[in-house]
Amino acid sequence: MAALAAVRESRATFTEEREIPELDRPLTSRGVLAWRAPDRMEKHTIEPVEERFLAEGDSLVLEHPARGSREVLALDAMPEIRPVVEAIRATLAGDLATLREHHEVAFSGSRARWRMVLTPRSVRVRAAVQRIILEGEGAAILVMETQMRDGRARMAISSTR
Repeated sequence: MAALAAVRESRATFTEEREIPELDRPLTSRGVLAWRAPDRMEKHTIEPVEERFLAEGDSLVLEHPARGSREVLALDAMPEIRPVVEAIRATLAGDLATLREHHEVAFSGSRARWRMVLTPRSVRVRAAVQRIILEGEGAAILVMETQMRDGRARMAISSTR
């Protein structure tokens, strides 16, 4: 967590595969992830459809440029969303206290190659998201897998700086 906390800003590309029971094959998306300490996290999906997800402070901004839509939401008004946002944001910040506030946290591996399993504390959140698994090396997150009630999403992350 200390190695992650030392990274004040990062940028990475991602490829995400989402498995949904109703579909024969996973949906694939690609884009860019950006982090700036202490709490700014952006997921910019470029394909197949552009969309932005920006969490900063207590706000969440969702944009769909092709539809011309932009929503600004308060994280405190959405108790079922905040733990999912904090799973990645608090990990990037190296903030174990915030992770433990929202999740049961289990670590394995070594500093060189680690794995963290986050199980939401909220029963309401667990109805949708059973667990989030993060894998990394040193101060880099390489894989984020979200296991949901109705499928799974696996994101492979490649650091660009």
